[in-house]
Amino acid sequence: MTIPATGTTPATGTNLANDDLRLTFLPGRGGAITSLQRVSDGLELLWQAPWGVLPPGTVRPPATASTSATENWSGGWRTLFPNSGRNVTLYGADLGTDGEACLAPYDVTPVDDGIGVTLSTRLTRMPIRLTRTVRLDGPRVRVSETVRNESGQDVEVMWAQELCFGAPLLSPTTTLTTGASVVRPDPDTTHSVGYDDVMPWPRTQGNSGVVNLRKSVAADAALTRKAYLSDFSEPKATLRNPELDLAVELTWDGEQMPFCWYELDAGGQDAFPHFLGSYYLALSPSTSWPRQGVHDARRISSTSIWVTAGQERTTWIELSLL
Repeated sequence: MTIPATGTTPATGTNLANDDLRLTFLPGRGGAITSLQRVSDGLELLWQAPWGVLPPGTVRPPATASTSATENWSGGWRTLFPNSGRNVTLYGADLGTDGEACLAPYDVTPVDDGIGVTLSTRLTRMPIRLTRTVRLDGPRVRVSETVRNESGQDVEVMWAQELCFGAPLLSPTTTLTTGASVVRPDPDTTHSVGYDDVMPWPRTQGNSGVVNLRKSVAADAALTRKAYLSDFSEPKATLRNPELDLAVELTWDGEQMPFCWYELDAGGQDAFPHFLGSYYLALSPSTSWPRQGVHDARRISSTSIWVTAGQERTTWIELSLL
């Protein structure tokens, strides 16, 4: 296990490994996990964008908040806080399309009782200190996060963990099972529907009729699906590829994060940065929906959350290789 000294914020990847899993994370870019591999054969579980990771400090042309956020996204596993989706202005500052936490530099400290690290940062556009602990335990990765409001003012936020899975785990034969009961479509992706057009899992409205979210599609299917899952009997989702005898299971803190955003892209986006070339399934346990910024989470679903003055909130998510 290679760990940087406490207080450093390197832009290069840092590795954690045990006999089952090897992961790489970026302390200088939101502590994002950019790679998660099965040690026995080096099989990659996460989707890695073909355009790679934009190094912090890279000079780029002027851009909108959405374009800047997309340039800084490269797949993997990351924290979205205090906003996600459309950029919003709140408390006198733009919160960014996917929030500040996924871009901030983190200080890193090894944990004392296992293979893992604790990452910490103080956000600039919110009075929040975010502490993230990443641990490996056999074939499992557990991420625990705590946000603490260090000010005297209550603040409104949304909070999610985004995990992007890619091939070979994702294939036409891959299936998704969840504990969800309710599926809401995303009107920005599916035409002529509203958020109230709910259906029971795994069905939802698609542009050409009802689709089954349990089933995957081929990389060249030329489609994008987005939906919001809720009313979980248990906070769990399992991706299984029977051809590879490979499966991963997500479990998470369903009390803090009662929703899960679903996004499947299979060559369905013809604009920047995908250009019909992306193939991934993103699952994002979240406090809130829709993924359209804090204002819409408040206005549409009343699911934005508050971190009151001096308050701490803690949540967790675990990925297991089955």
